[in-house]
Amino acid sequence: MPILLETAQRKLSRRLQTLDSGFNRNVSKRSTARTVDRFALQEGYVSSLWQAWCSFCRELMISSALGATTANGVLVASSHTSRSEMEIAYIAKQLAYGNPIRSIRPLTGSHQEHTWGDLGRLNNVVSGMGCSNASQVLTALSACLRTEDLQLCRNASAHIGKSNLQAVRSARVRYLNTKMQHPSDMMHWIDPNSRHFLWKSWIDEVELSSQIAVQ
Repeated sequence: MPILLETAQRKLSRRLQTLDSGFNRNVSKRSTARTVDRFALQEGYVSSLWQAWCSFCRELMISSALGATTANGVLVASSHTSRSEMEIAYIAKQLAYGNPIRSIRPLTGSHQEHTWGDLGRLNNVVSGMGCSNASQVLTALSACLRTEDLQLCRNASAHIGKSNLQAVRSARVRYLNTKMQHPSDMMHWIDPNSRHFLWKSWIDEVELSSQIAVQ
């Protein structure tokens, strides 16, 4: 049965719609919730969005390496089609960190995999994997202008510490209305380009880049 990249994008799109709908219902009116409850809810939405992006990137790259079909009906050429999923995950991890690939062995579990949604690592994987859709995927990643701040928000929320908090404070110069009690408050900052919540920019950017990537 052929692997269709469009299937991964549609799955992501449904997840984005669910998360954005939940944001509109439960998070956008942040003054209505107790502070501790608001922080927990915001962190949950940020984490879920980041996981959705990472999951898509993983499926995109592994499916491409296995010889998937693009949304335009083109078969992706790859030199890894005989490999297993976890062997490809090993290759991707080596490429992500710029490590040499000598003997290929499968990873024993997903806990050993790199962070698939990290743009710097992902660019290394796309460029090094050598799939025929690499240029298309790299074009899609070039549309990710705010996704690094999604990762920052997620990491700072999950791992609150001096360096992460300072990184969040440093990001304020890129946005408007940057009040913050908790790192997850980043989602309420205003994107100066769209004049909408940064959360909306994350949703739109992930949707757009995923659509481009599977073409």
